[in-house]
Amino acid sequence: MTTTENYFKQWQIDQKKVDVGFLNARLFSTIDRFLRVASGRPLAGRLLDIGCGDGSFVGYSVGRGLSARGVDIGDGVNFESDVLPFEADSFDIATMFSVIEHLRDPANILSEARRVLASGGVLVIITPNLDTTGSRFWDDPTHVHPYNPRSLTRLMEMSGFETVSLGLWSVGKTSLLWRLPVPLQFFIGRSLPFAGLNKYAPWFLKGRSTTMLGAFRVRK
Repeated sequence: MTTTENYFKQWQIDQKKVDVGFLNARLFSTIDRFLRVASGRPLAGRLLDIGCGDGSFVGYSVGRGLSARGVDIGDGVNFESDVLPFEADSFDIATMFSVIEHLRDPANILSEARRVLASGGVLVIITPNLDTTGSRFWDDPTHVHPYNPRSLTRLMEMSGFETVSLGLWSVGKTSLLWRLPVPLQFFIGRSLPFAGLNKYAPWFLKGRSTTMLGAFRVRK
């Protein structure tokens, strides 16, 4: 069994230990708060989750009143070459959670995201920040393409998007965090001693993160 296969097998085992409903609620709430701070709009309308995995976030979003769809490589779609099975201008918001770092060439999927988003639509991306993860980025053998705030911003601009906001992925913190200078956000994120899922640490010591959260508006 290869290193990647071993990693994926362990990931599947770990996933069975987590409360998926809790994680989806936390994810939805964080994205909603981030969008409200970044653009004044909530997480609402027509949603496409690119790289949706088991589709649980799509199902949760439907339960929250969104018209949500998902697409994943498990559906036989190659994000680096295939056309997504949706009409142009079909969605208001698209999400890519921990997807882009697994693609050697993201040009096709970003072009497709731009195509299926309506004018003014927003693409939300979560991906590690190489400036803070350093060599630990490569601990995941399925990671092939690292980004930092500068390179991600440049990539999105070249792909027909404008940056609405880019900052630290962090949950359970005040929304004022995203109004701080980006370097300060990541300094805080890597300085906190405990991860957000730690059950025993006090809330003010939790939230350690080296991950970026970005919102990018499509230009048409």
